[in-house]
Amino acid sequence: MQILLAPKDYLTAVEGRSPKIPVDPLYHVLRSGLSVPVEFIALIPLPLLGASWSAAKLPRFEDYPVSKMYKGKVKAPVFGRERGQARCFTDPEGYVTEQVNFAGHFIIESCTCGSGCHSLFMWDVMTGKFYSLHPPGIIQLGPFGAEGPATSLTYKGEQFRKDSSLLIVDGCVEDTCDCATRYYAWNRTQFKLISRQPVHMPPNCTK
Repeated sequence: MQILLAPKDYLTAVEGRSPKIPVDPLYHVLRSGLSVPVEFIALIPLPLLGASWSAAKLPRFEDYPVSKMYKGKVKAPVFGRERGQARCFTDPEGYVTEQVNFAGHFIIESCTCGSGCHSLFMWDVMTGKFYSLHPPGIIQLGPFGAEGPATSLTYKGEQFRKDSSLLIVDGCVEDTCDCATRYYAWNRTQFKLISRQPVHMPPNCTK
């Protein structure tokens, strides 16, 4: 198994690992200060770093806890002008039976734009305030590749929890090769990108 690290992250990883693990030549090249292209990515076997290090580097739901859970009546989202811009928004009152699923007092839902394609919207169940087109906007999950299920590629989409302010989005920005697993933290007013991890690319992006 392998992970992808930028040069500075690679140096940090090597310097922080067990002294019993031998340092490979790549470390000495980067440590010497030689010029390295910005786009350079070091491909490193996980055994060199240890699975615990790689897991610790990725944001976890537990790292962004929300202790207060709203348990009152759910207010319908106030779509406002956004209602005419989306094809999936129905009667707002139809959403009052939903349950909090994000950051203590929010509900995240998806709006489909076709097979394997959707965007996210969210509202505050205490006020009805509506947030549309969350980052990174419209995402495509796949499947990519026309050679059958065994070789097709499908991304996981979004992951979130009611007791955390972390949102994970795995997929490609619509009609682009901008594919990644992105980690966002909600800071009470907007989502902030805190990490972007490389993923396997669709076949049309690797030619």
